[in-house]
Amino acid sequence: MAERGSGKKKDRQQYLLLNQDLKAQSYRPVYLLYGEESYLKTSYKRSFREAFGGKDSMNYSYFEGNVELDELLSVLETLPFLAEGRLVILEDSGFCRHSAPERLCAYLPRMPKSSHLMLIEKEVDKRNRLYKLLDQGGLCCELAEQDERALSAWAARILKKEGKRIRPAAMALLLERTGKSMEHILTELQKLSAYLGERELVEEEDLDAILSQNAEDRVFEMLSELGRGNRAGALCCYRELLAREEAPMKILALFRRSFNQLLLARECVEKGRNERESAGILGLKPYIAGKLMAQARHSTTQDLKERLARCLRYDAAIKSGKLSDRMAVELLLLS
Repeated sequence: MAERGSGKKKDRQQYLLLNQDLKAQSYRPVYLLYGEESYLKTSYKRSFREAFGGKDSMNYSYFEGNVELDELLSVLETLPFLAEGRLVILEDSGFCRHSAPERLCAYLPRMPKSSHLMLIEKEVDKRNRLYKLLDQGGLCCELAEQDERALSAWAARILKKEGKRIRPAAMALLLERTGKSMEHILTELQKLSAYLGERELVEEEDLDAILSQNAEDRVFEMLSELGRGNRAGALCCYRELLAREEAPMKILALFRRSFNQLLLARECVEKGRNERESAGILGLKPYIAGKLMAQARHSTTQDLKERLARCLRYDAAIKSGKLSDRMAVELLLLS
């Protein structure tokens, strides 16, 4: 537990350092932004880009994916035009996850002081040579999925800018409905603000009226329908997800995660644990753990294990080309 807490503290320190650099207009030679939260990566990319004159500036260059190394090094070598610095952003290169080009690693220590390189990646390998160079010579910042406390504070600030406020219970419901994607939360907050009009306080009824259920909610509903023996209802939920262009592979992954959670919840039920004890084991809020426990009571441990095993078999069949992803989910719902 201590290690987890120290990791979160380090993440906050990294955020502060990024913000301090922007505020002071004092920039490190190299930056690496990585992690799952695309909203934060996009936000910091925009802020640093604007600090160097915007995307049309002669002192800003952007590269994505496979890059011609000669061109990248040439741009980094170019002196800024009527300014103190030049920013070059390289996104989704994979250089910090796979083998990095030797020429790039050798170049960075002698890069002109007027040039600043920012890499943006989804995944990194901290054993990677380039990662170590970036960490030693600049700042590596993980922009991971945010916890509920951070999301609540951020969402409250967004609403406050719009002249709105929200009670803690309504905020909890908002995050339950939206999930943890900051981009999705922002979209829903904008819809909510427009819906409220001149009204200031967000009520739970407003959330019921305006927020669409996320994929996790719909999968939970599908499992509830299956638990009641209502396959038609489960298929109806599935078709709604397809109409919203949710990928069948994502739905299958959510099924797999849900069956794992239900197995843990079933074990808690059998051991006579209460909601609070179960919440600690499941890593969920007590009321969500209670919903899972209620659903788990409708299935046996063996039934849940068999459904989880089918998920794994169908996943393997999809990857080997023996089964389409859409057919796999439909078979799971009908079995």
